[in-house]
Amino acid sequence: MKKNSSASIPLYVTALFVICLVTLGGSAISSYQNLQKLKQNNDWMEHGWSVKDHLKNINLLIMDAESSLRGYYLSDDPTYLRPWKAAKDKLESEFIILNKLVQDNPAQVKNMQQLRLLFERKMKKFEEGTALFHDGGLGEVVTAIKLGEGRDIMDEIRLQDIIMEKEELELLTARRDRFYDEYNRALLIGNAINAIAILILILFYRLIRRSFAKQRAVEDALKLANDNLETTVLSRTEQLSVLSRHLLKVSEEEKAKLARELHDEMGASMTAISMDLSMVTEKLKKTEPALATQLLRAKAALLETVDLKRRIIENLRPSMLDNLGLTASIQNHCEETTRIAGLLYEADITEDFDNIDPDWSIALFRITQESLTNIIKYAKASHVKVTLKRQATGLWLQILDDGVGIPNDALKKPKSHGLLGMRERALLLGGSFTVKPGVANRGTSIEAFLPFPH
Repeated sequence: MKKNSSASIPLYVTALFVICLVTLGGSAISSYQNLQKLKQNNDWMEHGWSVKDHLKNINLLIMDAESSLRGYYLSDDPTYLRPWKAAKDKLESEFIILNKLVQDNPAQVKNMQQLRLLFERKMKKFEEGTALFHDGGLGEVVTAIKLGEGRDIMDEIRLQDIIMEKEELELLTARRDRFYDEYNRALLIGNAINAIAILILILFYRLIRRSFAKQRAVEDALKLANDNLETTVLSRTEQLSVLSRHLLKVSEEEKAKLARELHDEMGASMTAISMDLSMVTEKLKKTEPALATQLLRAKAALLETVDLKRRIIENLRPSMLDNLGLTASIQNHCEETTRIAGLLYEADITEDFDNIDPDWSIALFRITQESLTNIIKYAKASHVKVTLKRQATGLWLQILDDGVGIPNDALKKPKSHGLLGMRERALLLGGSFTVKPGVANRGTSIEAFLPFPH
């Protein structure tokens, strides 16, 4: 089977969609990378500040230790040595932390080793000064201080701190410059990607707008075609209704004509034959009694034929409908038909309906007639009830039986039980026709409603 090309997505739309996805994906990746680089740069800055903070802490701790020893020398009070002892422990932890911070930078590791040596030399000088104070008193300590060796070590420590801070600052500056270069390049690429994405979205918008315009044009064309089709269907339905009404009218006229011909011509002939048979029978009773008996049987058969002719005429066009009205015609027909079929009959008709349209009378009579025929043929019922009521908006007719009901396949194919003809009669007069289960889902209820004209 050949694939319908109109149902497939155009290749250029798919290509644009893929390009848009790739572009947006690239933009997302670029943004993520920029955020990671920004986070990395921020971590570098925090790392630099941490190195500087710990270097300052080392300087402060050494200065606190030196001040503590000076206070001890001047006062000879051992309590002044507490800050020095505490400084030794804190300086050790500060060096451990600082070693971890600079372990990825070989230059800083070397500087750190140099700072550690200077610190150890300074601590050794502190211990030597304490020993001199114990042995020779303050004079020995002053003499050692005048030599200036301890001051030189402190200057070297400060210089080493400055070198390490400068190294860390230069490293941070280099990293920051590299970050800004990469950021500017990523920003340029991101702007280009966003421009491409915006261009693709504009193209998509134009394609979608064009597609909606085409769809709207197709919908308008379909709506116009549907309106034209509905107009055509309504016109054809009206024509069919007129035709059906005309056919029913012609059918009733033909039935009435046939009934008149049967009544006038055949009735007159049968009456003449009956009179002749009666005269001949009277003459042959004495001379040929056997022939007279045969003629009597022939006359009886003729009378039965006359009765059959009368029933046929009544079925074709009930004379009572024209002479006595709808109520009498329905009751007479139902009584005679149910009597012959052996059914119990009940009527609920409380007025004569003499003033209704003749088309309504024949329609209601024919629906009743066809319903009784169906009941006798198929329902296997024992009781029939016919109801004809005048309601506020129209006439309501119901024929109810207690039989086996109408099968579902018969309802789907209404021609099999004459339901189509009954429905057509009701619909042509603007009414409705329904067939449904009877009381307690037993039997069948046939209902027709003809609304009064407004």
